[in-house]
Amino acid sequence: MFKKILCAVDGSKHAQRAAEVASQMAAESGADLTFLTVTKELKVTDAVRRYMEVEHLTGSPQYVLDEMTEEIISEAKDCARKAGIKNPKTEVKVGNPARAIVSFAERSGADLIVLGGRGHGDIEGLLLGSVSHKVANLAKCTVMTVR
Repeated sequence: MFKKILCAVDGSKHAQRAAEVASQMAAESGADLTFLTVTKELKVTDAVRRYMEVEHLTGSPQYVLDEMTEEIISEAKDCARKAGIKNPKTEVKVGNPARAIVSFAERSGADLIVLGGRGHGDIEGLLLGSVSHKVANLAKCTVMTVR
């Protein structure tokens, strides 16, 4: 039925469940599976830089974000392997999550987007609308929200 499945993951419980569902669907149908995570660009203010200097902290706060992103992708790939998918594709984008997901889906030719119903942006979701709701409204392909 579906040939290219895009699964958006953010490390939340709902995203983990979405990875499991997408992996199972891809394994059963032989569809290509891509995991996508979208991070925000971390802007380091002068105050944070001064704090890091005073505390003798080296490196960049972006490093912590990059490590979290790698862990999120690794967990999603584990789901795929458990479902029998040997080499799922992975992508990391920076920007607005909903727009990045929809844009990537269009560019990659995905015919199904799978994502969790609630991610880590719960408060922002309550105030501005959830990522899953925005993706469902913006996407030109089928969107499956997993709980």
